[in-house]
Amino acid sequence: MSGRFMDKVALIVGGAEGMGGATSERLAAEGARVWVIDRAGDAAEARAASIREAGGHARAVAADATDEAAMAAAVAAAVAAEGRIDVLVAIAGGSRAGRVADLPASEWDRLYRLNVTATATACRLVLPAMRAAGGGAIVTMSSISGLRGDPGWGAYNAAKAAVISLTQTLAWEEGRHGIRVNAVCPGPIASARMLASLDDPGFAARYDAACAIGRMGRPEEVAAAIAFLASDEAGFVSGAHLVVDGGLTARTGQPV
Repeated sequence: MSGRFMDKVALIVGGAEGMGGATSERLAAEGARVWVIDRAGDAAEARAASIREAGGHARAVAADATDEAAMAAAVAAAVAAEGRIDVLVAIAGGSRAGRVADLPASEWDRLYRLNVTATATACRLVLPAMRAAGGGAIVTMSSISGLRGDPGWGAYNAAKAAVISLTQTLAWEEGRHGIRVNAVCPGPIASARMLASLDDPGFAARYDAACAIGRMGRPEEVAAAIAFLASDEAGFVSGAHLVVDGGLTARTGQPV
């Protein structure tokens, strides 16, 4: 097995399913030694097993991204076993609909911890190993909802906007250590979890129509964008946010 990530060590936080699972598979297919870190331990092990069956290298670690002690143990285990960390993809996150006036403070706190604090923690924990290795690549998970107002999703919007700001700050702070930091901003992605959450049968059709290319995206398409940002091909790309939305935000107004 060969590719852009041959023998590189990649930690995928939230790497068991959906866009995370697709990213774990993609980087492993290109030669990475993948650590699938996910709070769903069984799903993480299933993903790692699938990668190994395909001839790749993968280990699974059950760890909640919001549990700093568990994440520190996962990172320490990877460093002890591999001797280095070359790539971090921080995908774990979550959302909840609700107007700003209606969401309780507890939900604002939960969504911020899940999307922002957990991302910052994962980045902070891998930085010593990346600095020691002379560099690395970090890819964070934002959203098109972090780029503009999205009525009814205020807390999620604010959290994903914060991820972009965090990404830009880290890119500047860590650039002199050879560490690049970028974000992906997906639009509507037809993951199993998203499709299962759509109570309105017409919702998916409206998203399909809203995208310039006429359909929602696939997790594998986001994984391809992540793989580019994490690879040496993006060696002069840092502090960027890459929109992967099928052209949904290419028009003005609120298309959905």
